[in-house]
Amino acid sequence: MLDVHPAHATISGWRDFFIHIVIVFIGLGLAISLQQTVEYLHHRHQVAETRRALLQERAENRRTFATQTRAWHRTVAELQNNLLVFQYLQQHPGTPQEKLPGVLLWNVSELAFSTAVWDAARESGVIALMPREEIEGYNDLYNALNREWENGYQAALVLVEAQRYNLTDADPSHLGPAQVSSEIERIQAALERQWLQGAQMVNLAEEFADFSPTVTRAELGQLRHAPDEETETLLGPAHAQTSLRMKAAGFVEPNAPPPPQPPRR
Repeated sequence: MLDVHPAHATISGWRDFFIHIVIVFIGLGLAISLQQTVEYLHHRHQVAETRRALLQERAENRRTFATQTRAWHRTVAELQNNLLVFQYLQQHPGTPQEKLPGVLLWNVSELAFSTAVWDAARESGVIALMPREEIEGYNDLYNALNREWENGYQAALVLVEAQRYNLTDADPSHLGPAQVSSEIERIQAALERQWLQGAQMVNLAEEFADFSPTVTRAELGQLRHAPDEETETLLGPAHAQTSLRMKAAGFVEPNAPPPPQPPRR
């Protein structure tokens, strides 16, 4: 609050009155300018502190992302191993556990990213003092991290579901044919979830270069058993027929010219 004190001397005329008014206005202007300067410096200090904290949180999340990448590769390898074991058991029912081509591995990893600094900055209103481009950049990053965490969480749930058999018996060789088939389907569902999580990790790393290296698109292609070049060549005529059907339905390749428009009447 700014206090305006009355003049100590008696105002004897218009000249003294105007001089007093000018002094009051100058004093008020100086006080307001000083207050605004203090607020400006305080806001700059808040923004600088928030930026330092966000950089530290970003570095922490990069380490978590690197750990998550290693966990993804390990989980995929474990699930592929488990799938081979159950497929062998499906083809050779009753095989004793010690005669199976491998042991089952079920490591569940669900890593959370840190958002405490960003959440606090939003709640305090500090981010409103930052440039719009900077706010949008951080907002995009934390949204991407949240999507990645959600994919990882769902992948962990499906992985836990794939282990349901060992709630009653840890020996997979005791499972019946129907149970083995169900287990194979659960493992395939878990691998599909891993693919979705990996795809989100690739997208995140491509958008934010400091969050790489991570899963590659080649690894995603191997996980889904994409057709090789020889198969693609053999499928050439079939691809052509499908392309014609899609064009007839109004869908064309991104680089293809637009379809001709009917003449106006």
